[in-house]
Amino acid sequence: MNAQAVIISVGTELTNGMTVDTNSAVLSRRLAELGIVTVSHVTVGDDVDRIAAAITAAAADADVVIVTGGLGPTADDLTRQALAKAMDADLVLDEASLAEIQQFFQRLGRVMNQSNRVQAMRPEGTEALANPEGTAPGVFARLRKALVFLTPGVPPEMEAMLDRHLLPRLSALAGRGRLAFRAVRAFGAGESDIAAKLADLMRRDGNVLVGTTVGAGVVSVNVTAQAVHQDLADRIADETVNEICRRLGRWVYGTGDETLAGAVGGMLRRRHATLSVAESCTGGLLAQLVTDVSGASDYFVGGAICYSNRIKQDVVGVPAKVLQTHGAVSEQTAQAMARGARERFETTYALAITGIAGPAGGTETKPVGLVYTAIATPGQTRVQENYFHGDRTTIRMRSALTALNMLRQELTDTPDSQELAP
Repeated sequence: MNAQAVIISVGTELTNGMTVDTNSAVLSRRLAELGIVTVSHVTVGDDVDRIAAAITAAAADADVVIVTGGLGPTADDLTRQALAKAMDADLVLDEASLAEIQQFFQRLGRVMNQSNRVQAMRPEGTEALANPEGTAPGVFARLRKALVFLTPGVPPEMEAMLDRHLLPRLSALAGRGRLAFRAVRAFGAGESDIAAKLADLMRRDGNVLVGTTVGAGVVSVNVTAQAVHQDLADRIADETVNEICRRLGRWVYGTGDETLAGAVGGMLRRRHATLSVAESCTGGLLAQLVTDVSGASDYFVGGAICYSNRIKQDVVGVPAKVLQTHGAVSEQTAQAMARGARERFETTYALAITGIAGPAGGTETKPVGLVYTAIATPGQTRVQENYFHGDRTTIRMRSALTALNMLRQELTDTPDSQELAP
């Protein structure tokens, strides 16, 4: 069985949502490279009793406990005191750490504030870990069966301490098994539809774990394979990915960290095709997703944010009669926007979006979440009617991704060798 870890993130700024915890993700990935499985992430505010309780519970359950944050010089930095309480130990001054902190300030040409002296304190019976990037030393301790590490919460300091101190000490736990991680990205089906296709693979009784997560319509199928050797774990993970892709077929747009925009961009580049966009309710989000991909200038020509009817008419040529008869949010307007963008920008393909992102603006016949996405190709113009749920941000993102997926499906049905013209 692989060694197990619990990661505890300390800080009221994390529990109240003012700051996003990125340390836990970094730590989990790096531990996994050693074959150490992170079984839980715990977030605790700046309260010495709660931090001590979290450390005590984690040490009773895991082989490794890593606590980030709460090692600063201020009154709300309580992690070292919490560890002392969990160990029933006194805090002692580490003279070597104090000297390093003083030298740190000297190098900066500053006088050390007396409040920084507390950073040289550690529970009796523990070991100080030098911090090459800041003033807060880390701490190494043994509590019950667990190896316990305290690190600063500042990400560069935590990562430097991880490389310098934690990983070398944890390497002895790495021999119990290796892990391989993969991800398959899919769009165009619900999470339940995908889970139904993969039901037997998602059983939790083998050496491969398959699970799904979803965000803005993108379903990620996450694969974790475990084996004695890394090569075997990688092979099992890759075979599982191949089977997932076979079962999901056209829903799959990529693997790993590939985005839908990146997948579409690669297909456009291979075909020497170009793209333009016309956006209303997404306000430029579609163009942003496309241009977030490095090298998008190879295929993306430009676009128009057509919020008002006048701009829809003047910039992409939507006929006034279409707007008067059917309205700005309609199949006919979306079709005209896509066709007009393709003609005006002289591109192989054009995508258009018009809809009601909310929270205001909906009616009984055209509710919030009604969005029309359209694609103009060398041969035709197609429109898709969508009803999205969620807040404004979610509806806009779903709209942009749906438009991109329409283009992906179009390109999937177009052989790479087919000659395309604007």
